Amino acid sequence: MKEMEPVMKRRSSRIAAALATCLAVLIAGLGLASPAHAADNSGCNGYACVKIIGSGGRVDQIQAYTNMWSVLSFYGHFRLWGPGFAYNTADRDNSHSLIHYRKIGRNFANGSQFCVEAYRKNADGTYSRMGLPCVYTPIS
Repeated sequence: MKEMEPVMKRRSSRIAAALATCLAVLIAGLGLASPAHAADNSGCNGYACVKIIGSGGRVDQIQAYTNMWSVLSFYGHFRLWGPGFAYNTADRDNSHSLIHYRKIGRNFANGSQFCVEAYRKNADGTYSRMGLPCVYTPIS
């Protein structure tokens, strides 16, 4: 029986190691081991999409991009706005792969509104609004 003890100890330690590995994989798969990270709220309307990135009431960045489900590109600009800021991008060809962003880096009250407007430049030099999506804090 004494000859079996080292074999049983090795087998027990292998089983314990295998169980620990399985538990680590399960925890990582459920996201329980990952640190807190930024989340986002996003939405699209017409030619435009908006995304705010941050956590809770903190907005780190706002993004504007072309809604590829409506149009692959358009010539014109985006207007990004929210509480205390407004920003226009330059007129250009806005393909669906181009992302305009503006760093914000501050906290906002729940229910604060962040929007993006897409403006297509017409042949006569005027603009037509082609989309106005908005999202709100908190970011979840």
